[in-house]
Amino acid sequence: MQTSAPLVTVIALCYNQSRFIADCFQGILDQTYPNLEVVAIDDCSTDGTPEIVSEWIRSRGLAWKFLQPKVNGGVCRALNHALASSKGPYISMTAADDLWLPDKIRQQVEILNNLPETTGVVYSDAYQMDEAGRALPKMFIEAHRQFDSFPDGDIELALWEGNFIPAMTTLIRRSCYDSVGTYDESLFAEDWDMWLRIARGFRYKFSPHACAKYRIVATSLVRSKMHHIVDGSCRMCLKHLKERGLPPHIRRAAVSQLARQAINSYKIATPRHRWNLYKALFSEPSVGTLAAFLCASAGIAHPQYERLRQRLRFEKLSAKVAA
Repeated sequence: MQTSAPLVTVIALCYNQSRFIADCFQGILDQTYPNLEVVAIDDCSTDGTPEIVSEWIRSRGLAWKFLQPKVNGGVCRALNHALASSKGPYISMTAADDLWLPDKIRQQVEILNNLPETTGVVYSDAYQMDEAGRALPKMFIEAHRQFDSFPDGDIELALWEGNFIPAMTTLIRRSCYDSVGTYDESLFAEDWDMWLRIARGFRYKFSPHACAKYRIVATSLVRSKMHHIVDGSCRMCLKHLKERGLPPHIRRAAVSQLARQAINSYKIATPRHRWNLYKALFSEPSVGTLAAFLCASAGIAHPQYERLRQRLRFEKLSAKVAA
């Protein structure tokens, strides 16, 4: 171990990913960077993951930490638990179904070491693969957003237009957490809220070297808990809108995102869709949000609302043509 290289804490989040643990852990073990502290944490898996993790670490004689909370607390609580057990001035995390390329940490540490403390996060794009590890045609960021150039520096406004950062590609200064706090355990998903909080006080650096492979799994939390994610996104928007001192352009972007997420919650009929629409309407009254709220309150399902909206739009267009 080269003590001149800053310690990097690697957090590996495990939850019912027994099929993929060996690949993920081997990707961590294969890192060319010489000074890693690895903290694996299992959030009460039911598929044998804890036993596989323990045996994998033991059989290789590794000094990795393995945390096993007794209660399933979700991603945010697991991350906070792991952070509390970590020591590195740099933090990088991955889910146990994703995979790092060997130079991931080395390249990113070199980047952050040569930037001022005001740059808090370096990130890159990621390849995508299916459950069997086969390459998929689109890169991660392209699958989520379209950019002429990848956001760099002050990216808060870009983040309010939608989350696009592959969490498994990031390297984060611990000073970011010292400044903005840990993950919000009242939210279902962890990363978008944290990226926004960090972006308010730190700059981001995009690295052109794709450093990870993101595995698309049918049973992942993103796909199986979409109702919770969308309701949580509305809650996140409202949380940020309560903060004082938001610049006007950021507040407008947050309000617009709340309206979009509220309509989305109506579309997929989340448990809180009426409340989300009400809060969006209260934040910035608009004809579209008002119509959606009234229809939802009347028990009209989103498809019927869409048909009514399209009909009114057609009739309005026809009236203009006739005039």
